[in-house]
Amino acid sequence: MTRETGGRYLFPHSWEGEGDRLAAVTRLFDPMTRRHLLARGLTDGWRCLEVGAGTGSIARWMAEQVGPKGRVLATDLSLALMEAQDLEADNLELRRHDILADPMPDEEFDLVHTRLVLEHLPGRLDALERLSRTLAPGGWLVVESIAFGTERAGSRRGAALLGGVLATLKLAVRRIGFDGGFGRRLPVHLARLGLSEVGAEGTQVVLIGGSPTVDFARPSLDRIRHLLLDDDIGLVPAPLQKVLAAGPVRGAIEGRFDALDRLLSDPEFVYLFPTMLSAWGRRPDAP
Repeated sequence: MTRETGGRYLFPHSWEGEGDRLAAVTRLFDPMTRRHLLARGLTDGWRCLEVGAGTGSIARWMAEQVGPKGRVLATDLSLALMEAQDLEADNLELRRHDILADPMPDEEFDLVHTRLVLEHLPGRLDALERLSRTLAPGGWLVVESIAFGTERAGSRRGAALLGGVLATLKLAVRRIGFDGGFGRRLPVHLARLGLSEVGAEGTQVVLIGGSPTVDFARPSLDRIRHLLLDDDIGLVPAPLQKVLAAGPVRGAIEGRFDALDRLLSDPEFVYLFPTMLSAWGRRPDAP
């Protein structure tokens, strides 16, 4: 999905649970993504770029929308998850690509889309500018990112269990360049690039214990548990890692995650997930 330099991306494709996590993310967020892309006018014959394509679900869907006269280029640092989905289509190209380093075509695409990618990149604004340059005159750029700060648990127990884990995680991910506030500033960034018709909409998904809405949370929590206790990407400072790995502290952390796992199966658990902010802007038509 994003640059994994030094193995410091939280959810690398090489992690064994990433396929399941992304499949659940797809089921949860693809409907709103499709709605926003259709609202921009996606139709037959369009040329589209999907950056950080993951399992390729949106790229496959776009290829169906644009038909044989259009084309879709789906890029990622690793193509393994897309290749496992049998995405072959005459109008769909899969390309291994680093948005921060590899060449990009100029003024080529009618629609460029990326979801849950740029907030992970230390060079996110450079990447955003590069994406804007790939737009043909009149083309649309649609960027989707999680905006933290709106999340709420529906019970004191859920708030207590989740609050400590999320607070620790937010502090840790700042060390590897993750920006949890990037989504809230997307309309400003798009306007500064000279795009017109800039707009945005936030969608807040409600997670309900024991339902498919929590399917992505289980592998995500498993990964976070591993990172806090057996850090393999330098997420936690060494002195703190020693404290977390100590017997009593480790046991307490394991107990909290076990309680969270049980909570996800409880139908009375309700959690307002951080807002998915979808923002868009259009390159002005040529004079």
